[in-house]
Formats: sequence, structure tokens, C-alpha cells
Amino acid sequence: MGLASLINENRKPILFALAGTIAVVVLVAAALDELIDWQVQVAIRKNAEVRALNWSENFFATTPSSRRMVEKGIATPSELDRLESSFALVDVIRFEMFNREGVRTLLSDTGVLDPSSGVNTTALRVYETGLPLVFIHEKEDYETQATQLETYVEVYLPAILPSGETIGAIEVYVDVTRFEDELEEVFQQISGYLILGTLLIGLFPAVAYVRTTRQIMRKDKQLLELTRYDKLTGIYNRDTVSTYLTQFFASPEAGGNLGIFFVDVDHFKQVNDQYGHAAGDKLLQHIATVLKGCIKTETDLIGRYGGDEFVILMPEISRDMFRERCSLIMKASQTPCRHKDINFIPSLSVGAYLTETRDTEKSALHKADLAVYAAKRSGRSQLVEYTPTLEGLFDQEVSRQSA
Repeated sequence: MGLASLINENRKPILFALAGTIAVVVLVAAALDELIDWQVQVAIRKNAEVRALNWSENFFATTPSSRRMVEKGIATPSELDRLESSFALVDVIRFEMFNREGVRTLLSDTGVLDPSSGVNTTALRVYETGLPLVFIHEKEDYETQATQLETYVEVYLPAILPSGETIGAIEVYVDVTRFEDELEEVFQQISGYLILGTLLIGLFPAVAYVRTTRQIMRKDKQLLELTRYDKLTGIYNRDTVSTYLTQFFASPEAGGNLGIFFVDVDHFKQVNDQYGHAAGDKLLQHIATVLKGCIKTETDLIGRYGGDEFVILMPEISRDMFRERCSLIMKASQTPCRHKDINFIPSLSVGAYLTETRDTEKSALHKADLAVYAAKRSGRSQLVEYTPTLEGLFDQEVSRQSA
């Protein structure tokens, strides 16, 4: 037998072995592709359901008018703005509300009643059973193409008030494009290692899946934590302040000894107009830094409540300490702000109120708001503490202007 014949004879089993190996690899790759796709779908469904549930619970816990919005479809522009600002926390892109009959009452895209939509049988089913339903829409779906999204999840949840009463259903649309891309990228890398190792690393997919999912969940948690802060000033944003107030006044034994300071920057528009928006941003950052120096970081809270508005909350504070903080805030407000070669002293109007046990969130904010209004009305650049004599101040101003 010649060398060529020997090579040909030995080549056959090698080719058979190679073909068999390729076949096994192809089968493993196909099986892995199906497995990974299934795992991604399960993770997406669960992740979207948890996000939608968190958003729904936060909505009903922090929105006193939630019953009216679900049952009657009536929402003010400010309520809709607040809801839309909360979307970024969990990647919610829109929502629909349905009453007990399964009729859509409110659509976040329009914020108006839509009685022509008829009965949504899915929403009615969720209301009657109390169980959520989840639907994934891929990029080939017509609705997904219309919304310019790769993938989103449609989650139906029962509309449950904090008291436990179910008043309808909510349909929440969650953008999971980024979450899906991260999962698929990770799993594609994992599948390559699995194909090379096949049976030798049979347990690796489960371990890698759990580890990867935890890493992504941890990353999502970190991103969610960042959404609690105002990007410009680095202090808490309005939603975080509102959530704190709602939780504070929700406690039966709470309500009293919460120092509330409404801080309004005087003539902020003139600063922007005269020195530019960069100077305005610098001023807001300066004020945030100055006010942070007036609080106890372990107990107190400071947040940016609006464009040029700040809120300071000081729980469990005595009246004497409250008065000392009033003086400290006004003294700190005189700290000059420097932008490039410009030095100017900020002018702040501050409304202060120390809550009592009978106060509610609404009444406490109203009194602090009255105080800051009185400070601005009295010439600005001063602190006014709320007293009952301020009640009716808004009505007096309206009467004076209409006279």
C-alpha cells in the first residue's frame, strides 16, 4: 500500500469524525440558540413586569388623584407632566388606564378621555382575575415600527389603590430594547464558549446566566439610583422629594416637627439674560452647594424642586433649632457666586414652615408656599416663616389686582 492510499484510508475516519463533530456542534448551536432566545424572553418578561409593577405602585402611592384618573379619565396637565417625568425611572414609554368595565379612560399620549375605544377584554380580564398579563412586541411588529423601538413589552396590571381596593386596570408599555441588547450580547459570547466546550462545560450556561442577569440587574439598580438626582446640581430631584414627603406623611405617628424650607431664586431670569445660561447654571450649582452646607447629611434632605426652586426638609427638628436653621440659611445665602470674572451675591426668597401633627402633605406644602410667596411679595431676599395670618394672601392679591 502506497503512501497516498494510506493517507486516503486514514482520511475517511478523520472526515467522518470531523463531520460528526460539526454535526454535533451545529445541533448544540441550534439548541443553544433556542435556549438563549427562551431565556432572554423569560428575563425580559419578568424584568418588564417588575418595572411596570414598581411604576404602578409608585403612581398609586404618590398620586392622590389616581382614583379620579382611572375611573373618570380626568388628569390635569401638571399631573400628566409628573407622570411622564417618572417614566425614565423604569423605561416606561406610555400607559393606558381602564375602569372596572374595561373601558379605556385615559391615554398618556393625549391625556384625555377616549370613550370610543370600547371594551378592552384583556384589561377586563386582568381586573376580574387580579393577575397581570405580559406581551412582548418585537421589531417586526407594526406598532413597534411605528414607535421607533426595537422591542417593548405590554404589561396589563390591576389598578390597586394603597388601601387594597381594585378600581380597574392599567396597561403599561415598557421599553426593553437596551435590556434585550445587553442580554443578547452577553449570551452570544457565552454560546461561543459553550459550543467549543459542549459537554465539558454543560453547567456553565446556568451559572453564567445567573451571574450575568445579576450583573445586569445590579447595573439597572445603579441607573435607577442615578435617576433620583438632579443632573445639574447633584442634589435630589423633585420626584425624590415628593416621594419622601408622601412616605413621611403616610405614617400614622408622623406629621409633626418637619422643617420645610421653600427656596426661590430671585431674578433668575435676569441672570440668564444678562450673563448667559452658563452663569445661570453656575448660580444654581452654587446655591445647591451653599444650602447643602446648612443641613445634616445623615437626616436632612435637599432637592431641586423646579427650574429655580429648591426644597429643604429637616425631620425631627425642634422649634429653637428650626429658627437657628432659618438664620443659617439666610446667612449662607449671602455667599458670593463667581462665574468667570463676575462676582454676584444671590438673592433668595425663602418660605419656612415647621409642621404640626395635624398637618397633611397638602397642607404643609401649602403653608410653605404661602410663606415664600409672602417673602417675594415683601421685597424678596428674605425669609418668611408661616403664620396663620398669611392665609388668604393669594385671595388678597387677586382682589387687589382685579380692583
